Amino acid sequence: MTDISPVTPKDIPALLQMIRKLCAFHGDACLMGLSDTQAQFIDGPLVGLIARKNGAVAGYAALEPHWRPMHTGPQLDIAHLFVKEPLRGHGIGKALITAAREQAKRVNACRLVIGTSPVNPGAAAAYRAMGLEEMTGPRGARFEVAL
Repeated sequence: MTDISPVTPKDIPALLQMIRKLCAFHGDACLMGLSDTQAQFIDGPLVGLIARKNGAVAGYAALEPHWRPMHTGPQLDIAHLFVKEPLRGHGIGKALITAAREQAKRVNACRLVIGTSPVNPGAAAAYRAMGLEEMTGPRGARFEVAL
């Protein structure tokens, strides 16, 4: 069973560990520490969702709000979506996207989008398989989640 909940202060160490793994996958150095992560997800602008499979942390989504003057609600970007390696392909990513969609509706978002890196064709294929609307661009595929 997969449970999704908002990030809490006690989740910060596990969240940071997953952020570091995602950064490493993309060849980036993660400069954030525990206090930076807490500032962004607890005190700051990001909304974090933690996935647990049978009680163990399995993945996360980071939602980033963007204000647009031409819309009445914010646009939410799923800035990060990460599922631990042995748990991929078990519906956890889909559950995180569903929870992100519910969050977007709660805040009256005008749009919810998720992008992929060109070096991660598996993610793009998964989003296509979920039926998300594709909006291709020069920096990789982007997908809109229907609200």
